[in-house]
Amino acid sequence: MNEEYLITIVVAIIGSGGFGAFVPWVLDKIDNRRDPLHEGVKELLFCKLELLHQQMVDNGGICTVETKRTAERIYRAYSGLGGNGVGTEMRNNIINAHIQEDQQ
Repeated sequence: MNEEYLITIVVAIIGSGGFGAFVPWVLDKIDNRRDPLHEGVKELLFCKLELLHQQMVDNGGICTVETKRTAERIYRAYSGLGGNGVGTEMRNNIINAHIQEDQQ
């Protein structure tokens, strides 16, 4: 195959309607959030968020600023993987908790 023939084929594929269906299919295969790795990481992030929330509850609804920052970072990653619902509620409870004063 020469270069002109290859270019003609590529242009024909791009110009066809089939290419519009092919690109989303490829992107879905690349970023498939239902794979076991994504689901496992999302579950681990949820468990960590759950642990921080339980610590806040056990401490009478009070947590440190650092705990709030950690919860926010964890939630951003969790949410980015498609997590929401109960995780969102736990994150909101932590963010809205009273701040523990520095013990000196």
